[in-house]
Amino acid sequence: MATMLEGRCQTQPRSSPSGREASLWSSGFGMKLEAVTPFLGKYRPFVGRCCQTCTPKSWESLFHRSITDLGFCNVILVKEENTRFRGWLVRRLCYFLWSLEQHIPPCQDVPQKIMESTGVQNLLSGRVPGGTGEGQVPDLVKKEVQRILGHIQAPPRPFLVRLFSWALLRFLNCLFLNVQLHKGQMKMVQKAAQAGLPLVLLSTHKTLLDGILLPFMLLSQGLGVLRVAWDSRACSPALRALLRKLGGLFLPPEASLSLDSSEGLLARAVVQAVIEQLLVSGQPLLIFLEEPPGALGPRLSALGQAWVGFVVQAVQVGIVPDALLVPVAVTYDLVPDAPCDIDHASAPLGLWTGALAVLRSLWSRWGCSHRICSRVHLAQPFSLQEYIVSARSCWGGRQTLEQLLQPIVLGQCTAVPDTEKEQEWTPITGPLLALKEEDQLLVRRLSCHVLSASVGSSAVMSTAIMATLLLFKHQKLLGEFSWLTEEILLRGFDVGFSGQLRSLLQHSLSLLRAHVALLRIRQGDLLVVPQPGPGLTHLAQLSAELLPVFLSEAVGACAVRGLLAGRVPPQGPWELQGILLLSQNELYRQILLLMHLLPQDLLLLKPCQSSYCYCQEVLDRLIQCGLLVAEESWATQSSCSSSCRPPPRKKGSSSVRTQSSPSVLSGPSET
Repeated sequence: MATMLEGRCQTQPRSSPSGREASLWSSGFGMKLEAVTPFLGKYRPFVGRCCQTCTPKSWESLFHRSITDLGFCNVILVKEENTRFRGWLVRRLCYFLWSLEQHIPPCQDVPQKIMESTGVQNLLSGRVPGGTGEGQVPDLVKKEVQRILGHIQAPPRPFLVRLFSWALLRFLNCLFLNVQLHKGQMKMVQKAAQAGLPLVLLSTHKTLLDGILLPFMLLSQGLGVLRVAWDSRACSPALRALLRKLGGLFLPPEASLSLDSSEGLLARAVVQAVIEQLLVSGQPLLIFLEEPPGALGPRLSALGQAWVGFVVQAVQVGIVPDALLVPVAVTYDLVPDAPCDIDHASAPLGLWTGALAVLRSLWSRWGCSHRICSRVHLAQPFSLQEYIVSARSCWGGRQTLEQLLQPIVLGQCTAVPDTEKEQEWTPITGPLLALKEEDQLLVRRLSCHVLSASVGSSAVMSTAIMATLLLFKHQKLLGEFSWLTEEILLRGFDVGFSGQLRSLLQHSLSLLRAHVALLRIRQGDLLVVPQPGPGLTHLAQLSAELLPVFLSEAVGACAVRGLLAGRVPPQGPWELQGILLLSQNELYRQILLLMHLLPQDLLLLKPCQSSYCYCQEVLDRLIQCGLLVAEESWATQSSCSSSCRPPPRKKGSSSVRTQSSPSVLSGPSET
């Protein structure tokens, strides 16, 4: 089925669900001009507040109501005002002068300080049981330490960093229309940096460009050179050497060896010393907690958790009194073009391959009026020490979700379990095995908590909304785009765009031009058809950005459908006759079973949130959408009345009472 983009003649007024979207008025010169009202001018949530349950003191600090009104800035827009000089020559050389003025602190005697660290000295002197220093010549061990240190990092070269920043600034202005950053979020991070504690940025991962864009952004905001923890499997040796000189960090392969391996002990001790030295010197650190798109396995990165484990250990042993963690997310209209399979370990990105990819991107954008937009999200920083104390205080007597649900699955218990005592369990691999069991659990819970915060603060881009509407065959894109945007904002999520509604649709369709077909059927009307094959796959990947927004409704709708499936005859029609009562306990039990079935990386539940609270949140969302009606006796009913009618959608897709899966998107009239 095709999708109709409503484009009537200019002599007809246009309307939207919230009122008149445009009107015609006379200019006094015999010309009819169209006045289009701006879009998203009333309400926009400020996202990114830290958890009030786990870190109440951090929630109160570093935030003021006034910062929510500071607006956005374009971090790649560098003009004469961003330099100390003025004049016509400065306006032509502002990129070069800006790169020269960036402050890059020198790194002196870093190898010597790492050699003198406590962990490395214990291994060199043989005071650690099974250490490499036992029975070996210390000089040989020192050479091994220097070799491992050379694999991890290299001192940043100020001249190379400035040259790379100048080239990157020109490249980003050719590739992006803008890179937006909320001034209030940046003000929170700058205020946290002034407290004298090290900053650790924990980010999602969309593309390899994230590791280049984020350091550039922090450098432009006066926070110094950001040390990025890269995945060595994604980069060739030549590219790793370049990234090390720009401030990159790489985990040595020996760090993943077994606990009784002398090489593994030495490698982990050197990495720990490197992290301790970075935190003591106050250099910001960037860690990716999410696997790149297309990678097989869980969403939560094992490599990212390993780096977080080193930071947690440094704080717990008292090397630094505390560290401030900043959840970060980067979203794009479209992920910039990259060579195939560069995100997989089987095909690392080479230096020349990356250079060719840059040239290919510049060539494809040459003369193109529609460029990509991006949003960088910095959530509220919170204290790692405060989180550790809060997390350890509520561990007693907890059980795994499997232990809680096993009696129900086996039919030994029919009551809803005490989900307040639920605790997750996942296998730990890699360098985290060297930590204690409770420290492994702490790192896992902290990583899940921060990743949930990063995803929750991510903005939904216009291409994701457009891809969702195209996949579900909505007929009127103008009205449905506005309605779906309002639904996203009402759920506390932000969007990464603003402006006139018609311009947004044109911008989105121009970026999706390679994956859709535009057919003009008559004057003023345009037919938008998704292209089969790779085009549908790409649209599905873009529409997945809306999954965290409507995830609670999706889980609840599946639970309701599972209960209704047992009450409808297998051969009979999927229609409810009248009102069907569902007990709250039945719904709770069905949601709990779904939570046990679905991956934790998909649900992204905060560890401090119990399953009982999540079940109640799911029911509240279903009641808010109009799919369920709550009775005073806490029984819920699913009605076939017209008041629960879902929003306009394609034929064959409807609410709980039909054969297709329940819809979680409710129109404006149902909210």
